[in-house]
Formats: sequence, C-alpha cells, structure tokens
Amino acid sequence: MEHLFLFDLPLKQPIPIFALLLGIALIFPLIFKKLKMPGIIGLIIAGMIFGPHGLNILQRDQSIVLLGSVGLIYIMFLAGLELDISQIKLNRTRSITFGVFTFIIPFIFGLFTSIYILHFNILASLLIALMFATHTLVAYPIASRLGIVSHISVAIAVGGTIITDTAVLLGLGIITKYSTGALDFWFWTKFLSSFALFSVTVLWGFPYLARWFFKNFDEENYSQFVFVFALVLLSAFLAEFIGIEGIIGAFFAGMALNRLIPHNSGLMSRIQFAGNALFIPFFLIGAGMLIDLKVVFHGFDTIKVALVLTFLALFTKWFAAYLTQKIFSFSSIERNIIFGLSSSHVAATIAVILIGYNLKIIDATVLNSTVLLILVTCIVASFVTEFYGRKLALIEQSKQKKQEVQEQRILVPCSNPNNIDKLLDFAVACKTQGSETPIFPLTVMMDDDATEFNIHHHNKKIETYARMAYPNEHRITPTSRVDTNIADGIVRAVKEMLVNVVILGWNEKTKKSNAFFGRLIDNVLEHTAQSAFVCRLNQLSNITKRVHVAIQKYAEFEVGFESILALLNQFTKNAGAKVSFYAQQNTINAIKHQSRSNKIFLDANFHTIDSNDDYFTIPTHVGSEDIFLVFNARNKTVSYHSYVEDLVKYTARKYPAMNLIVAYPQQNPLVTAEDFMTYDVLDSSFIEENINVYTKIKRFFASMGNDKR
Repeated sequence: MEHLFLFDLPLKQPIPIFALLLGIALIFPLIFKKLKMPGIIGLIIAGMIFGPHGLNILQRDQSIVLLGSVGLIYIMFLAGLELDISQIKLNRTRSITFGVFTFIIPFIFGLFTSIYILHFNILASLLIALMFATHTLVAYPIASRLGIVSHISVAIAVGGTIITDTAVLLGLGIITKYSTGALDFWFWTKFLSSFALFSVTVLWGFPYLARWFFKNFDEENYSQFVFVFALVLLSAFLAEFIGIEGIIGAFFAGMALNRLIPHNSGLMSRIQFAGNALFIPFFLIGAGMLIDLKVVFHGFDTIKVALVLTFLALFTKWFAAYLTQKIFSFSSIERNIIFGLSSSHVAATIAVILIGYNLKIIDATVLNSTVLLILVTCIVASFVTEFYGRKLALIEQSKQKKQEVQEQRILVPCSNPNNIDKLLDFAVACKTQGSETPIFPLTVMMDDDATEFNIHHHNKKIETYARMAYPNEHRITPTSRVDTNIADGIVRAVKEMLVNVVILGWNEKTKKSNAFFGRLIDNVLEHTAQSAFVCRLNQLSNITKRVHVAIQKYAEFEVGFESILALLNQFTKNAGAKVSFYAQQNTINAIKHQSRSNKIFLDANFHTIDSNDDYFTIPTHVGSEDIFLVFNARNKTVSYHSYVEDLVKYTARKYPAMNLIVAYPQQNPLVTAEDFMTYDVLDSSFIEENINVYTKIKRFFASMGNDKR
C-alpha cells in the first residue's frame, strides 16, 4: 500500500497533511450532501478512512489533536456566543430542568445497567454512568447553518449541555482524586475558590477588556478577531488550570462576549468563517480517526457491551428530551431538536473512558465498545438534527413572513463616505436578520463637470468599506442621484425606491438658527412620511450597553409607532444592549401590550413620566456608552409637542459627546397645500405656532421663578 503513494505513510510533512485535511473538509461534505446525508457524517467517516485505523494516511499526532481541540473549543465558544441571552433568562427554568434530566436519567440507567447487567464493580460503573450522562454538541453547526440557534429548543439543549458536562467533569475529577487518594478538604476548598475566581474573571473581566478594545480599535477588524480568539483560548486555559475542561471555559467566553459581538457584524462573520471552514471540520475528522470498527468484532463480549451501551446512551438522552417536552408542552419537532443536539458522545466521553482505562478502572472491552457508541451517536445526532432542524426552520420562516407586514427598505444618505461607518453600522443592526432586501447607502451629487467621477469615487469607497466591515452582509447596495438640490434628491430617492426607513447623520455644524437639525435634514423630514432616524453617534453598535428611550405623550397613536418599536427591538437584539423606556403611563401600557404580543423587549425597564419637565432629567442617567433615543413627530401630527424639540436641543447642547438619536415614526401620506387650496381658511398653523410660543414663554417664566426660590 505504501508504494502506491509518492510519500511515506502515514504522512509526516506538514504541507501535504494540511492540504489533505483541507481537501477532505471541502469534498466529503459535498459528496454526502449529494447523498442527502449531513456533511458532518462525511467528515467523521473521512477520519475513519484516512486515519490510523483505515488507510493510515493520516496519523492522529499532536498536530491533529491540536486542531481538533481548537475545533471543539470553537464549537462551545460559538454555542455561547450565539445564545439569545434574553431567551436564556426567560427560559432558565426549562434549561435547568433539561440539564438535570439529561444528567440524572442517563447516570442512573447507566449505573444500574453496569452493575446488574454488565456486572462491573462500583467504581467502573460510576465512570460508565458518567460517560452516559455527557454529550457533545457535534450537531450544533447544523443548527447554526439552518438559522435556528435562537430557538428555545436549541437554547435549552445548549444550556443542558453545560449543566451536564460540568457535572460530569466534576464527577470525573472526584473519582480520579478518590482513586489516587487525593480527595480531601483542601481539594474542595481549592476547586470552589478557583472556580469562583475564574467565573468573575471571564464573565466580568473579559467584557470590560473587550469593550475597551472594541472602542479604541473599532476599524481594525482583523485585530478584533485575533483579540477575541486569544480571549477564548485564554479562558479555555484558565478552565483547565483550575481543573475543569477547556470546553467549559470556551462556553463561558462565548457568554461573556455575547452582547459585544452582534450577529450581523463583520466580526461575527469572521469568527463563523474560521470555525466552519477550518477548526470545526478538523475536530470532526480527528474524532473520526478515533473510531476503529475492527475492535468491535474481536469477541462476543465486546459486541454485547457495545450494543447495550449504544442503545442505552441513545434511549436515555431521548427519554430526557421526552420528559422535558411533556413538562413544558413542546412539540415533537422541538423534542427531537433537543434530542438530536444532546445525543452525540465524543469529547467528554473520550476523556472519561481514557482516564478510566489509564487508571485501570475499566478494561479494553469497554474502551472498544465506546468506539461503536461514538460512531452511532454522531450519525444519529446529525440525521435527527438535520431532518427536524429543516422542519423547524421552515416553521420559523413562515412565522416571520406573517409578522413582516411591510418589506424593510433602509436608505442611508451620506454626504461624506468617510463618515458612513456609524450610520451603516446602525442600519445593519436595525435590519431584520435574514432579510433579502438590500440596505441602500445614497450619494446625492450636484450636476457639474466632476459629477460622474465623484459618484464613482464615493460608491467605490462605500463598497470597499462595506466589503471589509460586513463581509457576510452582501446586500449593501450603494446608489446615487444627481439633482439640483441634495434634499430634493434624497426625497426623490425615498419615493422612487419605495424606502420605508431613512437613517440620517446629524452634523451640528451645519445647523442654522431658524432650522432644527439644519435645512437639509429638516427639508427631508418635512417632505417625507416614512420612519426616520436622525443620528449623532460616536461609537459602533456593539459597544452600546443600554438604550434610554424617551417617548412623548400620544406617540402610541402614530401610524409608525409599532414599526419604530420593531426596529428598536432589532437594534438592541443585534447590539446586545438593554433598553429603558421613559413615558407616561398610557404609552407604557401600549408598549407592554406590544411587547407581549410580539415577544419583544423581554427584559426592558419602564419608568413613568409624570410631567413634561421630567423628560429633561433623563440625560443624567445616560452613560458614555449608552444611547439616548428620543421619539419625536413631524409638525402638525397627533403626537407633536414642542417640548420634545426643546429636549433634543437641550441634550445636544449640554451633552455634546452623548450618542443621540431622534426617531420619527411613519406618518400618514403627506398632502400638499395645492390639493386643498380652496380650504386655506381652515389652516390652523398660525394658532398652533402661537400656542407653541405661549408654551415656551410659560416654561421660561416658570424656570425664572424656580431660580428665585
């Protein structure tokens, strides 16, 4: 066999080894997808074929172990990173319940089976029971690819994995220390204190450090990826240092960085690319190399033990998912998603069995039988997750389409392409995940000899920035207009492109004395009826800790009120930010009703405003990494109040570094004055303007009186 190859086998040179691994990672998933089978199975089987127990082309040496270990760490890191923290908080009881079931049920069944059917001693039975209780999220990449990781069933499965694996690895440490006689008071004192220090360091220290790094290096995207990867490996190392598996540390790192890495960001795209293209396939290939089917057929005892262990491993995990389904009234599809994600045994299973074998607690029969268990459970987990994951994805997509009443079309006018980063970042964060409609950065040019060159130059800059910052957001489509007036060009683009959300940058230097934001923005707002955000932002969305939202009286009666809330919810979800609402009681009741109906703002805070003057105290609660969002309304609409403009002016002047957004909900279609020329006698603008003046004079004298007191 060796003479058929130009190289000595197994391969020892790094370049051919790496080239072969890349070829396997590319070809085998494609072949198995053609066969209507999950690509993960192809990678595991490829490891069997090319590994030391197959053609012996690849040896499971330190390089394969290193890449595989990083791949497993990556899987657990992505699981923590892609969790919907609000869903976890909302469903923590369900996650804990499943975590207890998926540990206790396999453990008890495994213990009694090992003692009374397989006739092992108590120490070996305890190890085998721990092996049953553990599982590895081998099928998690399938759930991620199908876009169902935010579903409650996936969140419960991931939460249960952490609970059961932590319990298993703790139990393994106890049995190991007991077998070596090192289980004493100092062991518990050292372990508990080390674990507490580790948790504080990762869950509190890492976000603080990452927030500082992202804030100061917001344009160094590759540096951000290296920084995050270093934190993950550091967390895994610290976990192993205190005596628990590195996969637990990687999951903790994912949870710690969850709110700082938006799902739509370029950084998330790079993280997923590196994992899905390299590290995770290498882990699956390395896992396949462990499987040696020949040892299963060495004797009847091995076959019997293998069949019993494999059946029991699958049945107990299914039974844990079944009990969870019945208690919380889940559907059969959700039950099978939980079962599929929690049924594969690889990483911790190998750790438990190899440690037990090296300590001579279990024999070669159990070690060889575990090989079949790993192969069968990985195949079953992949098939079940793929089959039912597709069904769940279709159901979720149909629900989303029913909720999407209006297609989201976002326009981002920009006069200077060098300053579009914050606006485009805000637009991406507001965009519904999975939406097919592009975001449109708009350049409006005055007609002159250099118009064609300027348009091409501006669009090229925007395209380059979008490609670098948002490599996964291929639906960013720069557009341009030529017009005699920039505001008119924006208004015409809004109408021609059927835009329903406009995101404008606020440059206070252009503000005139008789204009609120400046003539350009004021004209755009006056001649459009679509939802609009006027933004003065000093940071990217992933730095945002909290959004403080001030909502004026009667805002809930505006046509676009619910649309603005939906956009705000999408932003806070993608940015990982919390939200606080400040409004009068009737408006708060309307928001809570919307929250219950559409399951948004699950962990929002609500503060009741009793008088108009209370709004002016809100900016004092806004931190340097927060956003102050003020609801406003166009003039002569149901919720227009002059004190809102006063609030914006006051905040902009007194807090020049504050991140400030003014949101305008969609109005009823505008009607031009010409359409009602015969009814000018009914025009109430003069009265409204004088009422506004009276209100300002009243507030001025009231403030003078307060100063005298």
